Amino acid sequence: MSLKERLSPDNLMESLPISRDLLTRLGLLGAQVTRKIAIDQVSVDNGTLHNLKVEKVALGSASIGSLKVENGSASVNNANAVLNQVRSIVELGFHLDWQIDLGWIGSWDGSEDMGSLDIPVDLGTITVPDLGDIDLQIPSIDIPGLVAQMKPIDQLDLGNLDLSGVRLDKLSLPSAGLSITGMGVGDLTLSSVTVPSADGEAMRVNRAAPTGTLNLPGASLENVAIPAINMPAATSGSFSADATASDKSLGIDIGLLKVSIRVTPTVHLDVGSMTLSDAQLAADLGKVSLDDISLPVSLEGISGGELGLNSISVNKLTF
Repeated sequence: MSLKERLSPDNLMESLPISRDLLTRLGLLGAQVTRKIAIDQVSVDNGTLHNLKVEKVALGSASIGSLKVENGSASVNNANAVLNQVRSIVELGFHLDWQIDLGWIGSWDGSEDMGSLDIPVDLGTITVPDLGDIDLQIPSIDIPGLVAQMKPIDQLDLGNLDLSGVRLDKLSLPSAGLSITGMGVGDLTLSSVTVPSADGEAMRVNRAAPTGTLNLPGASLENVAIPAINMPAATSGSFSADATASDKSLGIDIGLLKVSIRVTPTVHLDVGSMTLSDAQLAADLGKVSLDDISLPVSLEGISGGELGLNSISVNKLTF
């Protein structure tokens, strides 16, 4: 037998110490090895997704770094006030001021605290029938660390969604590998595949949510005018107020000696509650700023109608 005949496939198969049936089975097992399809890039020029709807947009607790109001003004007009359980303490503080003047020998002066006298007065209920117009100017208010609970958005209808310039890079299909049973496939490479268009009847995504929170740099409103609103009644809790009047003095001067008694009146006011009624409130805000906003977002029940894609290109498909 010549060398060429000995090297023929049939003779080589017969010379191996393995049965032909076993080799056939090994070939089938080799065809079942898990493979992956690698795609360098998929691009879509443009497309349209019709009737895009989201059943629910869930918004969690929004964290607001700061709320700032600038150049604001507010007014309270035509209000009636009732102060309940009013108790007042009039405190009279006494001081003795003295001065001795001996000419060229020298002079001395000083002030001595003589204590205070408290006069309690129970005023009961005080009614102010007309407070008049109260105008407030607010140059700036900064409120840090706000937390707001955001209500979900239900049945959001976005209409048609236009797509353009869609590109996916370095795809691996499927991620766990592809198994083919009963057929052997070697290496397969396609440099490019072009599809004029593709259509889909419907799309459905049960839930989509980013792993992190949605961070917004901030938002601002300018020249916000809050029109006059009627406030039937508003009641406050208990509060206290102190007021100090100017000093009053009574003294004598006999030349070498000057003595005066100085009285400082202070009113301590305790109010059980205050009720404002029939008031009109209005405000003008020059600028309202919300900074450093973050909140979790998830989309539930995303559905779409017909999907049309145009000019689909697949670059370098390898199996």
